Amino acid sequence: MERRVLFLNPPSYKGFDGGAGSRYQARREVKSFWYPTWLAQTAALCPESKLIDAPPHDISPEEVIKIAKDFDMVVIFTSTPGFKNDAFLATNLKDAYPHMLIGMVGPHTTALPEESLKEAEAVDFVAIGEFDYTIKEIADGADLSEVKGIAYRRNGNVVINPRREWIKDMDALPSVLDVYKRDLCIENYFIGYLLHPYLSLYTGRGCPGRCTFCLWPQTIAGRKYRK
Repeated sequence: MERRVLFLNPPSYKGFDGGAGSRYQARREVKSFWYPTWLAQTAALCPESKLIDAPPHDISPEEVIKIAKDFDMVVIFTSTPGFKNDAFLATNLKDAYPHMLIGMVGPHTTALPEESLKEAEAVDFVAIGEFDYTIKEIADGADLSEVKGIAYRRNGNVVINPRREWIKDMDALPSVLDVYKRDLCIENYFIGYLLHPYLSLYTGRGCPGRCTFCLWPQTIAGRKYRK
C-alpha cells in the first residue's frame, strides 16, 4: 500500500539557535534560515507528499498535528540539539494518530540509530545515511524488513538493516524547485551574506574535506564528491 508522506522540519524550541543548515537556524545576532534541501529532494520523489519547514514559517506543534491528519506517514528531520524536542512531537503525533508510521532522518539517527529508537519510543524507524530512496521505498509500501539503510523495531528489539549504497547518478533525482514552489515561501529564507530573497539547491553531494567541525561527510553526504 502506498503511503502519503508528510516531510517535516519540526518547530524549534525556545532558545534553539545558531549553526548552519535547515535544522540550525539563527534568530539572535543574525536572522538566518537555510532551505530544507534534503527533505525537499526526497519529497520530490514521493507523489502527493507535503513538506513543512516549521521554523521559518512559524508553524506550531499544534498546527503540525492538525495538518498531519491527512497523511499516512511522517518523516522528521532531526538533529542532536533538538532530538528530545523532536521525539516529544513524535509522541504527540502517535497519540493523535496511532496507526501513523513515523520515521526520523538526519545525521543524529545515522550516528546513533539504536539509541535514537530507544529514546524516541513513538518512532517506528530511523534512516541511516543518505535517505532519498530509503524513504521512497517505504512510501511505496515496502516492508521495513526489506529496506536498506534503516533501523526499526521488531518484536520489541531494534533491527539494523544493511547500509544503502551511495547514489551514483545525481541527475536521476528530480528537481527540488517544484516542492519549493508548492510548499515554501522563499521570502522567509535569509542568510546574512546573500541577497534577499535567495534560493539554495544541490547539484552534487559529498566532500573530501576533513574539517573537524563538519558532520555531513561522515554521516549523510559521504567523502567522495558526486555530481
